[in-house]
Amino acid sequence: MADPREEHFVYTPNNEEEAEIAQISQLFETEARVREHRERMAQQKRSVSLKECVMCGEDIPEARRVAVPGVTHCIDCANLTERVR
Repeated sequence: MADPREEHFVYTPNNEEEAEIAQISQLFETEARVREHRERMAQQKRSVSLKECVMCGEDIPEARRVAVPGVTHCIDCANLTERVR
């Protein structure tokens, strides 16, 4: 049987600790996003560049296909796609 004089302590973080916890949580989320992005980049490098843009059907210049492994859009369509994101 528990001693009635025993106090039960419930820890409650203060504002500084809560801010620290939030910061660490944000760092973990950022690290996960970086890992995901790196994996997508690695997959893209392993894929073959297309000769024609998937959006407009125009030829993708060889220099772009070499510079951006796994490219699927011409520069104009890539710019449009990036603006939408």
